[in-house]
Amino acid sequence: MRPLNLVPLIDLFLLLALFGLMLAQFPEALSGGIAQERALRVELPQGEGTPGGGAVLIELSRDGRLALEGKPLPSLKALEEALRALPLGDRPVRLEADREAAHGQVVAVMEAVRRAGGKGVQVAVKK
Repeated sequence: MRPLNLVPLIDLFLLLALFGLMLAQFPEALSGGIAQERALRVELPQGEGTPGGGAVLIELSRDGRLALEGKPLPSLKALEEALRALPLGDRPVRLEADREAAHGQVVAVMEAVRRAGGKGVQVAVKK
């Protein structure tokens, strides 16, 4: 009697483990939705609101780090310059600020948006 070949079984389990790790990294793939690229981990505050679409995404972490459309930025001045380079037009700007971010940082980001020509800022919340 021939010995049982375990190599294909091991390959299968390794592929399943790899697939599981990939899904753990990208949970939006499970929901089938298209999620925007994130550069920072932001914990939104609780609140009531309606989701807005087509907005330019700005992220602000609790320690003051900034990102625009998934790309980290070093400072508020860099954010303002990057916003000026974008064709904002009537597109709203959505600010996803961590619930632990300082109020002064949030206001400074909103002022940078205003100086860059943004028409309005949507503040994102979690239901």
